[in-house]
Amino acid sequence: MLTEKSFSAGSACPRLEKGTLRHYSMRFCPFAQRSRLVLVHKKIPHETVNVDLKQKPDWLLAKSPKGKVPCIEINGKTMIESLVICEYLDEAYEPKNLLFSKDPWKKAEQKILIEQSSEILGPFYSLLRSNDGDKEASKKLRDFLHRFEKNLKGDFYGGDHPDAVDYMIWPWYERLGVLSELRDFDFSETEFPHLTGWCKRMASDETVKAIMFDDKTHVAYASSSLNGTPNYDIGLD
Repeated sequence: MLTEKSFSAGSACPRLEKGTLRHYSMRFCPFAQRSRLVLVHKKIPHETVNVDLKQKPDWLLAKSPKGKVPCIEINGKTMIESLVICEYLDEAYEPKNLLFSKDPWKKAEQKILIEQSSEILGPFYSLLRSNDGDKEASKKLRDFLHRFEKNLKGDFYGGDHPDAVDYMIWPWYERLGVLSELRDFDFSETEFPHLTGWCKRMASDETVKAIMFDDKTHVAYASSSLNGTPNYDIGLD
């Protein structure tokens, strides 16, 4: 059984059996969490190899040219980019249990919303990396959240159950507690009643619960990363 601990520079790449789907990941990477959510939701047999993204093993660069995760590999073929991977997994495995819609128009709408969700990245990480609280980033993040508050029409973006949109955007909402703890960012039920309710429902979803970390663990990882010594193996000692 593969260890959950991260493989770093100088390590040997674990042997991969023919026909086995491998997921190269990092436990706290929100992009890799996207594909982990799809793998868990669709109950796709796979193995995970976690990597040290600060001291990357050479063999990772041979599989993912920019050294990014997630990356999947099977039968000598590799694939990168989280959304590409997630769409491939959705279509290639358990096609009766699709997260992306079969309807081309509806699927396009899902992709547009997922693409728009990427606007959270700039203000989220600007605020996280600021020492005294970046007011401009905080305002941009709050404006973004208000837009997605209005876009939520039901219990989930997928209606009465999570779909691709819910799982693709969830990783950053799981980490909002980090901003609350380290940067005093207020994500309140009063200001965001729909989104905070959605967060509670998502946190109760069986797929999300299977791989999520609590605020304390996310804060510990974020703090180590901000200090320049990211601890990818928190909780594994």
